[in-house]
Amino acid sequence: MKKILKLCHFMMFLAYLNSVWGFGSVIAFPSAANAKDIMTEKKFSISGAVTVTKINDGDSLRSGNLRIRLFGIDAPEKKQQCTDVAGINWDCGIAAQKKLEELVANVPKLNCNLIDVDRYGRLLMRCLAGETDVAAALVRAGLALAYRRYSYDYIDDETIAKASKSGIWAGSFTEPWVWRRGQ
Repeated sequence: MKKILKLCHFMMFLAYLNSVWGFGSVIAFPSAANAKDIMTEKKFSISGAVTVTKINDGDSLRSGNLRIRLFGIDAPEKKQQCTDVAGINWDCGIAAQKKLEELVANVPKLNCNLIDVDRYGRLLMRCLAGETDVAAALVRAGLALAYRRYSYDYIDDETIAKASKSGIWAGSFTEPWVWRRGQ
């Protein structure tokens, strides 16, 4: 059933790209794979331009009715606070959301690649704002963590942020996945 749902989300995203914006997205099937192969072996690639209609928080956004989560990172939640080097609490979740807004503000469309669909039905995507990998920029700014449970792609960016004490690395914080469990 989960594989069918993933295929439905995949087809919904494809239809959205092709009919709502009236442009062709890039879809590549290396072989004449059937639906089972597509979802189990990931024998597909889909990408296209995404118009951001809302920033939900530091790692998720909307494009019309589509819910998109940036792949490979986890940012503090909107209500989450961190502590700076002086021991003062600050709204790190809001700061992450504002940084994402800043990254996409001057770009009419993001170029996104679909990686997967999560258990909440959100499209997990890697997105570029111009030449900038949005997730990498958030991690380098110290406003998101590499989400090692799902990807190792942004560990180097996290190491840079940690070494320079950027964002949340300047003080103390609770990892977003731990913070969510406590809510």
